[in-house]
Amino acid sequence: MQGGACFGRRRRAARSIRCWLTIAAIQAASLSMFSLGQQPSSAYVQTVLSIQHMIKTNDLDGALTAIHEAAHSYPANGGIENLLGIVEVEKGDITGARQAFTAAVRLDPRLASAFLNLARIDMQTASSNRVAREEALKLDEKVLTLDPKNDEANYQVATLLTWEGRYRDSLDHLHKLSLQARSRVEAEDLLCTDYADLGDHEATSKAVASLASNADLTEQDAYSCLPSLRSAHRADLIDELFTAANQRQTLTPAGQRILGLAQEAEGKLDEARATLEGAFAAGDQSVAVLIDLTRVAKAAKDYRGALGYLAHARAMDPKNASLAYEFGLICLKMDLYGESRKAIADALNLAPDNPDYNFAMGTVVSFSDDPSQAIPYLAKYHALRPQDPEGLLALGTASFRAKDYETSTKWLQQAVKYPETAADAHYYLGRIDREEWHLNKATAELKQSITLRPNQPGVLAELGQVCIDNHNYPLAQQYLGRALRLEPDNYDANFGLLQLYARTGDARRDAQAKRFDEIKNKEFEQDREMMRVIEIRPNG
Repeated sequence: MQGGACFGRRRRAARSIRCWLTIAAIQAASLSMFSLGQQPSSAYVQTVLSIQHMIKTNDLDGALTAIHEAAHSYPANGGIENLLGIVEVEKGDITGARQAFTAAVRLDPRLASAFLNLARIDMQTASSNRVAREEALKLDEKVLTLDPKNDEANYQVATLLTWEGRYRDSLDHLHKLSLQARSRVEAEDLLCTDYADLGDHEATSKAVASLASNADLTEQDAYSCLPSLRSAHRADLIDELFTAANQRQTLTPAGQRILGLAQEAEGKLDEARATLEGAFAAGDQSVAVLIDLTRVAKAAKDYRGALGYLAHARAMDPKNASLAYEFGLICLKMDLYGESRKAIADALNLAPDNPDYNFAMGTVVSFSDDPSQAIPYLAKYHALRPQDPEGLLALGTASFRAKDYETSTKWLQQAVKYPETAADAHYYLGRIDREEWHLNKATAELKQSITLRPNQPGVLAELGQVCIDNHNYPLAQQYLGRALRLEPDNYDANFGLLQLYARTGDARRDAQAKRFDEIKNKEFEQDREMMRVIEIRPNG
């Protein structure tokens, strides 16, 4: 389609608007160079047709010469000025074209085609230029007063109204289109946008279904209503539209990524992964796609696969601290504490003042052989985010594991004041009281914890052991039994039950000793697994 037809490609939001008419049809419309009811002479019609043919065959110099000759024969003629404007557009002189079209409507105020040509010029910048938008709307409305059924004018008015957020008014003009014009992909595209922005769920679904079945649908058309479908949270329709476009012509890597993200949002994790891997293989070999793949693999609980994508991303962008941090978090999910610590250390080397990285490192190190090494990281986190009670709790628990009960108590007594950390803080305060043989205080703290958060196996096991220390064996049996019903392999509850049977001379002691040995060996293996090193091969 050449410039004389649509004067370049108009932009509607993030997409181009195709011209409605072919160059021949537009030029034919431009030949209504006389007011309604006016009957041109045969010579005039032949002159105009001859000029049209020259424009159509790109003989612009010949057309320009013929126009100048026609101006002598038909002076002050709006139709001739209109043709001159079309030639100027073909030559790329938009300023000259505007002058010619303006002269045409001045000479013939009922020349609808000249008004439409002026509107086409303004449409070039109307999406981002409010003045041009207002002018184009005024011109198109003038066309509609002269020719109410003009498809292009109705479509352009609908487009302008959509840009203005007047979606219902836009729909009114779309519904005025002829059946042929309404079935064009541009009109169906705009219909999808209007219904999506109005929040009409059913109408949007029908509009997208119709657009998806349009034989002329391209990836660019799918992009056109993408922002509105995203705002409406219609991942299902984005999937439908981009899948349909892909069936007509293979999507670009960017289009495949959009399709993959829509499939992810729908929970189609296997399809999303395959699509995103296709985008990467097709040319979008970016860290962003690898991060998408990491997220999808995590959602599918394929943590090893997620680490593979992240390893590839880290190789591509080694100075990106967030990639190392995410690698460390996934390792933590896999109980790979050694790998996690190493990755989070890499993140901290790149961004030493990041509070999240310091908190993660402190958390990981607090489970090491020397939990006191966690304190500097957690103290830094607390300094960076002093209002976060999680920092207080983390400092308290790390100090507890380091057996610094005095410091631990100081932090825990602050953490206990916040609803989100109170239950855990009471639990650790109870454990400190038991270690220091303050059994009544321990019981009170542990009961507060279980009141705030019922059914905690660890807290119930600790209460059972306090009861054993107090020689209250029936109550100990109750607490330990509750803990084991919630978590049969709980280490502390099974150890407490073994203690109880030993204290009471219960015949089940030997069986429980065997059971506890199994759990202890299992925990030892888990501890060893936590420190193992695994080989991660980059995926992508």
